[in-house]
Amino acid sequence: MSSTPLTIEVPRVPVGPWFDSAIDWLRDNLGPLFDVIGAVIGACVDWLAALLTVPTAAQLTLIAALVVAAGLLARRGNIRGGAIPTLAALAAWAVLSLVEALAGGVALVIGSLPAPLFLWAMNLFGASYVHPPLVLALLLLAALVVVSLTATRDRRQWLLAVGAAVATVALFVLHHIVGVPLDLLVLLLFVALAQVVSGWRLALFAFLGFLLIVSMDKWEAAMSSLALILVATAVAVAISVPIGVLAAYNDRVSRLIKPILDFMQTLPAFVYLIPAISFFSIGQVPGVIATVIFAMPPGVRLTELGIRQVDRELVEAGEAFGAPPLQILRRVQLPLALATIMAGVNQVIMLSLSMVVIAGMVGAGGLGNDVYSGIARSDVALGFEGGIAVVVLAIFLDRLTGAVTRFSPAARAQRASR
Repeated sequence: MSSTPLTIEVPRVPVGPWFDSAIDWLRDNLGPLFDVIGAVIGACVDWLAALLTVPTAAQLTLIAALVVAAGLLARRGNIRGGAIPTLAALAAWAVLSLVEALAGGVALVIGSLPAPLFLWAMNLFGASYVHPPLVLALLLLAALVVVSLTATRDRRQWLLAVGAAVATVALFVLHHIVGVPLDLLVLLLFVALAQVVSGWRLALFAFLGFLLIVSMDKWEAAMSSLALILVATAVAVAISVPIGVLAAYNDRVSRLIKPILDFMQTLPAFVYLIPAISFFSIGQVPGVIATVIFAMPPGVRLTELGIRQVDRELVEAGEAFGAPPLQILRRVQLPLALATIMAGVNQVIMLSLSMVVIAGMVGAGGLGNDVYSGIARSDVALGFEGGIAVVVLAIFLDRLTGAVTRFSPAARAQRASR
C-alpha cells in the first residue's frame, strides 16, 4: 500500500505588494510635501552646479565678502571690534537685495546717478549695463574691508580682508580683460582652498587633477556631480549628527537605531532608487534622496562614538562649574569629538561619491551619466574618463575633510604640547 507523501506549503508573504501599497498611500496623502522637498533640493543642486560651473561676478564678489565677514564674526570678544558693523552691513545688503528683487529699487537709484560713475568700468570690462546685484556685492565687500581695517587690530583679519579684495579684482581682470575661462578661475579657487585647509601637497594635486578634468572636457559634468554630492552630504550630516548626539545621550535610542542602521548599510544601493523614483520621478532629486539615505549610517555611528569617547572627567568638570548640558555639548564634547565626527563626514562623502554612478541611471546627470553611458554603449573612453574624474573628486574631498580636523581644539592642544 503506497502512502501519500506529506507536503508542507509555506504561505507566501506579500512583502512586495505591502511595500508598494505603502508607497502609494504616502504618495497619495503626502504628495504636496514630496513636491516641495523635490523642488527645494532640485533648486539647490541647480544653483550650486551653476555657481561651480559659471559663477557670475556678483556671486564671486559675494563669496569674498562672506569670507571677510566670517573672519570678523569668528573673532572672540568681537562685539565692539567689528561684529555689530559686520551684522549691520550684512543686514543692509540683505534688505537692499530684497528691495531690488521685488521692486527694482536699486536699479532705479543707479539710473539716477551720473553716468560717468559707471561708464569707465563698463568700458573696461566690456559690460553693456550695470548689474545691481554686483553693485550691492561690491558695496558690501568694500564696507567689510573698511570695518576690518578700522574696527580691528588683528593683522590676520587685515590680510584676509585685503587679500579677498585683491583676489576679487584679480579674478575680474583675468576673466574680463585677459580672457581666462571661468572654469580655470574656479580651479584656482579650489587650489586656494586646498592650500589654506591642507597645504601645498593637496593644492598641487588639486591643480593637476582639476586641470586634467578640464582637459578631458568633463568640468561641467564634474561640477554637476560635486553639487549633487555637496547637497546630499549637507542633508545627510544635518540629519545624522543630531541623531548621533541623541544616541550618545540616550542608551535606549542607541539600541533602537542600531538595527535600523545595520539594515540601511546592508541593503543594496540600487534598492534605494525604487522608492526615490516613486516619490520624485527621475532626475537629480531621486539621486540626492537615495544618496542621503545610503550615506547617513556612518555619520550617525561615528558621531555617537565621538561623543561617547569624550573623557567623562572633562564633562564632570563642566558640570561642576555649573554649565548647562547644551553648553557642555557645544563647548566640550563636540570640539573634542570633532576628529571622529569629521571621519563620519568623510565616510558620508565617500559613500555619496559611490552613489554618483548609480544615480546616473535615474537621470541625475554629471559624471555618473558619463560612466553609465560608457557601459551602455561599450564606450571605454567615455566611461574611463568619467571614472578618472570621479577618482579626482574623491581624493580631493577625502584629503580636504581629513585636514579639517587639524583645526580642532584637541589637535591644536596636541601641537602645542610638542
